[in-house]
Amino acid sequence: MTDKQKNDSCDTYVCSYKMAFMLDNWFRKLLQNPAKIVGEYINEGDTVIDFGCGPGFFSIAMAGMVGKQGKIIAADLQVEMLEHAKRKAAAKNLSDRIEFHHCEKDRVGLELTKKADFMLAYYMIHELPNPGAFFQEARSFLKTGGKFLVVEPKWHVTREKYQEMLGLAENAGFSVLAFPKKKGGRSVLLT
Repeated sequence: MTDKQKNDSCDTYVCSYKMAFMLDNWFRKLLQNPAKIVGEYINEGDTVIDFGCGPGFFSIAMAGMVGKQGKIIAADLQVEMLEHAKRKAAAKNLSDRIEFHHCEKDRVGLELTKKADFMLAYYMIHELPNPGAFFQEARSFLKTGGKFLVVEPKWHVTREKYQEMLGLAENAGFSVLAFPKKKGGRSVLLT
């Protein structure tokens, strides 16, 4: 399989923008309702980062949760995913609450004026070429006492790989707060 083929599917590399319809639909909302998955961690006025936001499935929902005084930073590597999310935000009159950030190939590259209260990495750590470097960079974005929910799909990430990922997060300075249930995969809440 070539790199291009790997990138055109949801295999072991970045899930292609061509699969956006699978990541943003009513059926997914039945299975992975954003309010149930992240609602307990978000308050009005919060600053939230959605890493690997894709077509905005979580970003759009979280924009409603943070209210007019809050801010969502929707970060993704693929411009096409960000464009999809921008159109959806505009259609729901939420564009003023969401900053769309195009990540660099090997780093997020955010420059924040205010650190995040909450961060989400949903089904994306396994797509990274260097998860350790990601966790190091992500740590600099989170305010003291902030929370970071990481959820990985069981069908892509074995228990061993998940434990390895947790070790990288802890090496970067994160601490485990909990292993929340019913989040849609192997889940950890970090601080």
